[in-house]
Amino acid sequence: MSRELEQWLLEEYKKGLEEGEDRVAALFKRVKADGRLQDFSDALKDKNAREKLYKEYGIE
Repeated sequence: MSRELEQWLLEEYKKGLEEGEDRVAALFKRVKADGRLQDFSDALKDKNAREKLYKEYGIE
């Protein structure tokens, strides 16, 4: 694999991580603001619960 391709892949990977962190932070802020502590706890433990909340709050 070329050095340029490796660098590009690394940059895209980092970008994806940042987007994922922003997405989960937005969800947790909304859930917390709504006082949905049980949903917050469930989302920490369960990906399916998180995905359901993403859809509910319209977070892409």
